[in-house]
Amino acid sequence: MSSRTLHAPTRGCTSPHAAPCPHRARPAASALPPAARSCEQLGPGEGAMPHEWPRPPPPPPPGSGTPRAARGTGRGGDVRPGAAEEDEGESVAVRTLRVPRMKMVGAVLLVTLCLCAVPLGSGSERCDDWGVDTMKQIQIYDGEPAKIKCPLFETFLKYNYSTAHSAGLTLIWYRIGQDRDLEEPINFRLPDNRISKEKDTLWFWPALLNDTGNYTCMLRNTTYCSKVAFPLEVVPKDQGSCVSHSIKPVEQMFYLEYANEKITCPDIDGFYPASVTPSVKWYQSCRLVDGFNERHPQGTKLVIGVVRSAYEGNYTCIVTFKDHGRTYNLTRTVKMKVVGSPNNALPPQFTSPNEKVVYELEAGDDLVLPCEVFFTFLKDSRTEVWWTIDGKNTDDILEAKVTQSEIPRRFEDKTIIRTLTIAKATPEDLKRNYTCYARNARGESHSQAIVHMKETCKIRPQALLAEQP
Repeated sequence: MSSRTLHAPTRGCTSPHAAPCPHRARPAASALPPAARSCEQLGPGEGAMPHEWPRPPPPPPPGSGTPRAARGTGRGGDVRPGAAEEDEGESVAVRTLRVPRMKMVGAVLLVTLCLCAVPLGSGSERCDDWGVDTMKQIQIYDGEPAKIKCPLFETFLKYNYSTAHSAGLTLIWYRIGQDRDLEEPINFRLPDNRISKEKDTLWFWPALLNDTGNYTCMLRNTTYCSKVAFPLEVVPKDQGSCVSHSIKPVEQMFYLEYANEKITCPDIDGFYPASVTPSVKWYQSCRLVDGFNERHPQGTKLVIGVVRSAYEGNYTCIVTFKDHGRTYNLTRTVKMKVVGSPNNALPPQFTSPNEKVVYELEAGDDLVLPCEVFFTFLKDSRTEVWWTIDGKNTDDILEAKVTQSEIPRRFEDKTIIRTLTIAKATPEDLKRNYTCYARNARGESHSQAIVHMKETCKIRPQALLAEQP
């Protein structure tokens, strides 16, 4: 006996033969992207049921299970606020009904499909796929807790998770494991709730090596989706070391000779309650900080009595705490960078051009003028160097070619060299005014290059004849 497959949403617009669908209260359509508008707000041809979303598991028989709200649990089996709404959203997918051909006429009369605005399968469903966000490559330690926020709300969308959730949009997580091609929904029903979700955050208690892979978070409803993927790497610590060399440390800058500065152990908020005081140990290059000169631990902070260049390096904090009877560690490394004090910051300092250097050339020679400027470190200050020819910026002069290089100095000071080149300079080129400008937050300076054309020595024939005996 042959059969046909009919796709129908488990939620959607109300049909004339069914009770109204329970819609959540939503903000005005103008406050949300077209994706978040309800079926009633969509115009003709603006949306359709997507096919690719995973089908939900079949519902339990009446009276055989607990309500869905009671199954949305967080760590340790506690009911997690908002879990009911999140889990309910996961069931917004497509459901397959197989109807025998003999009973098709009756089935058509009994089954009402709720489609919004356009016919099913028209191909007009909307999904914004942002691809793989390689800028958000995340590395975490094997055997340690970790949390990952969905990048959609940080980079790609103009609204936050709360706004999206209240508008009926649901956040779904997927992953592609190592050496696999198939994207699968993340299993949130592992023993001890090892992987869980809370709002726009994915939690690992703890992360394991086989959690490495590409993760996708998808925000969607029945007419729209937006998704982005990002790589996650779970790495072990190097043998005999407190860290892994493959994980890049967080960099913190400290001003030279400042007193009572503190290195803060980063990214540990939310892993344990504020009422819990964890155990913290500090290491410099994996050597326990104990009795160090002008450096002593103070909980999740390391106090630096006086900032000195000799104290630069990598400092690691290992935070130990208990959760539901299990002990966890958090390992974080900070690279201490000593920079110049703002008290000693200066306006740009010119090395060249200067009044002591004269550029003498013949017509047809290449004119090469280096502008070398020294900049002291200034946090968040722009450093700019540019040339002008007769008061005009070189960007507006076709025959002028400009290149730039940078030389780093101690304490994040630097030298910028901006070179102006004019190939086969004409006599007119050698008479122009060439001035280099430089600017930072402390001020603007300029220096003019002195350019002369070489004079050729002309010998008059009559003078030579007069000197002959």
